Amino acid sequence: MGDRQTGLSRREVLKLGAAGVAIAGSRKVFPQLTAKTAGGPARPVVVRSSALELTLDAEHGVPSSDRLLRSGIVFRGGETGAPLKARVCQLLPRGFADLEVKPASHSMASGRADFIFTAKSDGGAPAAGFTLRYALEGSTVRVTLEDVIEHEGFELISLSMPSLVCVDETQRDAWLAHGDDGGDLVALKDATAAKLPLNTFWGEINGVLPIIMTGHSGAVCVQETTAYMDGTLLSIAGEALSRRAYMGTTKVHRVDGSACYDMNLGKGAPKSCGNATTPNLLVEQQSTCRLDFLEPKVESAPLTWLDGARLVRARMPEIPSHFYDDKLIYGIRVDQPNFPRPSATFERCEEMIREMHALTDGAPQLVHLWGWQFQGKDSGYPAVNEVNPRLGGYDGMMRLMRRARQHNCTVTLSDNYDDAYQTSPAWNREWIARRPDGELWQSRNWTGENSYILGMAKYVAAGALDRVRFTCDRYQLPETTHVDVLSYYPIRNDWDPAHPASGTKNLEARYRIVEEFNRHGVDVSSEALRYAFLGTINSFWYMTGPGQDPFGGHPIPLVATIYRQSAVWGQSGKMGTLAEGILKMLFYNGCAHASFQDASDLEASMDQYYLMMLPWFQVRGRNVEAFRRDGDRTTIHLEGDAVAEMNWGKLTYSLRVDGTEIARDLASCCPIDENRIGFYSVSSRELTAALPRNWNRSTVVAYRLSTEARTEHPVQIQNGRLTVRVNAREPVIVSAGSPGKRNPGAQ
Repeated sequence: MGDRQTGLSRREVLKLGAAGVAIAGSRKVFPQLTAKTAGGPARPVVVRSSALELTLDAEHGVPSSDRLLRSGIVFRGGETGAPLKARVCQLLPRGFADLEVKPASHSMASGRADFIFTAKSDGGAPAAGFTLRYALEGSTVRVTLEDVIEHEGFELISLSMPSLVCVDETQRDAWLAHGDDGGDLVALKDATAAKLPLNTFWGEINGVLPIIMTGHSGAVCVQETTAYMDGTLLSIAGEALSRRAYMGTTKVHRVDGSACYDMNLGKGAPKSCGNATTPNLLVEQQSTCRLDFLEPKVESAPLTWLDGARLVRARMPEIPSHFYDDKLIYGIRVDQPNFPRPSATFERCEEMIREMHALTDGAPQLVHLWGWQFQGKDSGYPAVNEVNPRLGGYDGMMRLMRRARQHNCTVTLSDNYDDAYQTSPAWNREWIARRPDGELWQSRNWTGENSYILGMAKYVAAGALDRVRFTCDRYQLPETTHVDVLSYYPIRNDWDPAHPASGTKNLEARYRIVEEFNRHGVDVSSEALRYAFLGTINSFWYMTGPGQDPFGGHPIPLVATIYRQSAVWGQSGKMGTLAEGILKMLFYNGCAHASFQDASDLEASMDQYYLMMLPWFQVRGRNVEAFRRDGDRTTIHLEGDAVAEMNWGKLTYSLRVDGTEIARDLASCCPIDENRIGFYSVSSRELTAALPRNWNRSTVVAYRLSTEARTEHPVQIQNGRLTVRVNAREPVIVSAGSPGKRNPGAQ
């Protein structure tokens, strides 16, 4: 979770007697793994299901192998002779130790094996005990931590299991994949020895997609870390011809009070480290992960990461609301305390919305107001009772929200339940989270004043839900609102000795905020795509990707394949050029949600709508059926005869839907609905599209859009094709028209 501190001397180190040797203050994520002996465990424990045979090492309580019964393909497990390590805290004198542990006994039941571990103090008294359970069902193995007992004077922090499954380079076509940065894949024979890097804030926790995979000989193993605060471990060790990939997990029972944590204070800021009074916070969620094995059918093609992704996709929650599917979503940053004047008053916002309505031919819009309260963005929280007077005050905002409806636009708020300010009329230091060192959690100066982080569990208990009810009633919130930051930190610990709360407890409080909005008929969108919020939040402002794969692999659309039916999200603004942003949209299924300040952003908004949003509307909900990479070229086949081709070296692309090309290289001829096609390009050019089969060519009409009016525009129809010449960044709409109206360009 971070750098560790320990005050434990060599004499004070805990021991497990004959069970192993304690290693105090270890900073290793997990140990270097040694080669597996060919003979397997001396004392095997075998558990079977209808599809799988799991062999465990009775001496160490770890998997030795998983054999798929139909094909006979074997995945290796833990390393023989490598004990597990439990991290334990001795309270007086305070100290932490990473202890090698072995099971004292085991028991068997139908499809299940339990290994009972006991850690003992230097004097032989029990310090902590737990059961490690392996339960089989079909081709799935669930690994859980059960029956944790902490004896007086001791606390169990975590159990490291770095190798639940491993794949050897000698096994045919061995590979591995992971997905927290959108997805990466590498063949083991081409891989670099490395470990999955630690997250800046959560260490071993993968917050976006805690799913890793390995495969060989046409079979696949998928690991999903289903407990939100458990670690996901993936590593490659060894040199060429003898590389080995390991998948594993860290089972976390308590938050490590000896570690140092990034408080999001900015680059180079020191971490906050625990001290002698820092509580080891109970996680309060069962530690669990699952392994799913897939084997190829007889005479079928080898299975790949895509088969593993389909398996996981099938059990992901279905998105409960399709409100966001067709919306042009953007924010208007109206004001903030360090602006000399507002960037857009509520009257100007209405004008911008009207202009967008005209330039998109009435597209449904969803607008978030950033800085509507007090002196603008990031001011006044946690109070929300005052509307920014520089923008037009309460009456001005309510008038905007009403009038926007005539432009097919929903205007709502961008709110924040994480940050608090001392100048707020609702300031209460008792609501502020505590850092590991016990100090108030002071955060950054975002727009003029340092913020403080609210302890979500105690804030919800003290009045956050009243704030939700006030906001919904006072501002007559429509179908949706945006709560910034809420999803970004699914895990935020509060080390307040009076009100300790782990990330899980604070996450449950975040859920309660969303649920309270829902009770008032208001859906909540939030900032960043996160695993813990699937099924709770439908729309996320963005996801990140791609990252720098530590193993030397290449990006794959893993997040887009698994989450496509569970949520909608934007793409990170770090896209360099417009073309790069469009390629990322096609690859990661994330369409950029822009944030505007004034009329100068109008050109960018047209690029976003016609080149990104309209094509995305056509493919957003189509599942990935196939993926191919050839050097810089990638091709994604989507269900319903849709194909996206991308050249990452040249930054070129094309998108075909139902056999018709609708977008290519900064131009689009994209259906808006059954009766309209939008033609658009960043440069003046001639564009062509297929005449829809159900259109009457004699009634087809075209018109050029501007902020002031629609102007008739020529369109040619010949040989079943529509041809339109467009000016740079001037959208043209071709419509099926209406009976009785003849198109002079039809031939």
